[in-house]
Amino acid sequence: MSETEVQATTPEASEEDEPIYFNPNRLSLIASISSWFSWFVLVGIIIDVITQGMNIRTQITTQGLVFTTLLSDASFLSYMVTNLLTPLFTGIALFLILQAASIGLNALLEMDFNQREGKGK
Repeated sequence: MSETEVQATTPEASEEDEPIYFNPNRLSLIASISSWFSWFVLVGIIIDVITQGMNIRTQITTQGLVFTTLLSDASFLSYMVTNLLTPLFTGIALFLILQAASIGLNALLEMDFNQREGKGK
């Protein structure tokens, strides 16, 4: 090996090629954590909505009420929106935001990898 080949393989030379503003390993870890956390959020929200629905059903049956008559009551509808629809849509929105962040970071890493591959040739 010549002296120039030895210098090119030293750690200092590889550190110069690293990006200044981001570390690919950290971004990959953040993308993975974002993806995992989004699924945990989605499962948690679905479980919460199911338990709230079961709670409402239990309250209706224990009080001997009819669901169709409750639908005409404005306070019951606001209760349903507050306890079922708002958490569901909030959870779905958070899931989509976290998935978009994960996919975006993975796309950024892929573009960086392809750019490095192009420079290496």
